[in-house]
Amino acid sequence: MAKAAKKKAMTKSGLLTHLSEVSELKKSEVSKVYEALVEAVSKELKKNGIVTLPGIARLKLKRVPAIKGGEKKVMPATGKEYVTQPKPAHNKVKAFAVKALKDALA
Repeated sequence: MAKAAKKKAMTKSGLLTHLSEVSELKKSEVSKVYEALVEAVSKELKKNGIVTLPGIARLKLKRVPAIKGGEKKVMPATGKEYVTQPKPAHNKVKAFAVKALKDALA
């Protein structure tokens, strides 16, 4: 039996090429628009914590608090004891598909 060929996800370069072909703009112009979109999304997430890309996704920013380490715990599967490691506070971005995208894929 031959293995099925694994399809690769579209890269940034592939996306820019596709958008430039569809819009009939130069790839460099599309790249500038893409970079501006990334910058706008980043600023909006920092400012409001939520941004919607119409027809694609909704992005939400969540602040994850720091976790103290040094606590002894027991791993339920093996029964071994271990000491937890400290983790710094960080931001987590979650993406949710909007209804329009879900309907398009159905």
